[in-house]
Amino acid sequence: MLEIIYLVFMILFLFGITIFVHEWGHFIVAKKCGLKVEAFAIGMGPALIKKTIDDVEYKICLFPIGGYVSLPQLDPSGMEKLQGDSNSSIKIEDVSPWKKILVAIAGPLCNVIFALLLGLIVTLGDNPENPAIIGKIDDKSQAFNLGLRSGDKIIKVNNNEVYSWYDVQVESILSAKKLIDVHIQRSENEIYIKDVVVNNPEESSTFINGIHEAIPCVIGGIIKDSPAQKAGLQEKDIIKSVDDIPINDWYHFTEIVQKYPNNEVDIECIRNDEIIKLSLMPKFDNDANRVMIGVKLGGAASMPWTLNGNPFEQIKKDSDAIFRLLKALTTKEEAGQAAKGLGGPVAIFSMIWIALKMGIINALALMRFININLAILNLLPIPVLDGGHIVFSLFEGITRKKIPAKFISFLVNLFALLLISAMILLSFRDVQRVTSINTSPASTNQVNNITTD
Repeated sequence: MLEIIYLVFMILFLFGITIFVHEWGHFIVAKKCGLKVEAFAIGMGPALIKKTIDDVEYKICLFPIGGYVSLPQLDPSGMEKLQGDSNSSIKIEDVSPWKKILVAIAGPLCNVIFALLLGLIVTLGDNPENPAIIGKIDDKSQAFNLGLRSGDKIIKVNNNEVYSWYDVQVESILSAKKLIDVHIQRSENEIYIKDVVVNNPEESSTFINGIHEAIPCVIGGIIKDSPAQKAGLQEKDIIKSVDDIPINDWYHFTEIVQKYPNNEVDIECIRNDEIIKLSLMPKFDNDANRVMIGVKLGGAASMPWTLNGNPFEQIKKDSDAIFRLLKALTTKEEAGQAAKGLGGPVAIFSMIWIALKMGIINALALMRFININLAILNLLPIPVLDGGHIVFSLFEGITRKKIPAKFISFLVNLFALLLISAMILLSFRDVQRVTSINTSPASTNQVNNITTD
């Protein structure tokens, strides 16, 4: 119960601080540029807490899915009424369109700066690279028959470079034919394999038929009085070989261990960049009906967010992933498949939940990804977003003519309605997706295979 309370609190805190950073950017630059600020709110809906200081109403609202700064001069069409009530009767002078642009840009810019800070923190963790390496592969699968093997590194999908299994998943989802062409690296050779079958991600725990991604064989925990503890294995040890057999990933490790019930075996691992050699005796557990050594998984499956590299490299990869999806949404061949990959608030909260269970570094890396996502999406030239304000102000600054307030109001209300409708639709679909994933036999089996050694 305490864990659930902690996770919920952290989700609200992390998401709330992201919104705060964005809106604080608008707020502080608006103040510096002399714009009137009527309200500063975190969350949407009814105010739980509100206080007026220096004619600015500060609010914390019921639904933690957004926020706003009410700026009448930035949007004279009445956007402030859409976001929050304005009771101001003071006549407000207009400001230059260039100041409006600065205010609009400030929110996304603060998210980028915050993402860089989060990236810097992430680099302090021990984050091994996690490329798209094939782990367990079904020797009866189409992928195996085409020539794919455990240990192969996927470097291109449909001629697009990929750096992680998440990239492979994106390209697989965008493939309307449910077939992909891959380039793999095996030793020093690059091999091209055509027409590999991919699965529907909502129906299967693996997105390439017959293939499991290689999960780094990192020890996440040691069970007391277990064979692993008696042998001297430690948390964060990286298993490299068992009885001189090179270990590709966690799945491979669990399979090899099953071959040594109640028999001593030599293990080679890496600890603090040093090679450590140990001997242990796996025990057959009658209750579990499998061989156990008493370790917990420490490596993680590939996620959309990057854990290695400097903060600028991390943000570049984050941006590449976002722009890849945006490009797909504007392409006739990929738009339908790309739309299926979109997620709403429920998906975001569930991702934060998963990341927190994987550790605070993973959670901070995800928040960096979300901040970059928020910055990029808010700069799109859509009337209800910051990018829309920038377009309106640019038009005013270049032509020295104002766009009719009624026309702006119409566009803002139209796109606000479309955005709200999209969020409701995505949330409904996210609930169905999360429920189906958590209850699917494939998902359950995958978890059991990973966590019971």
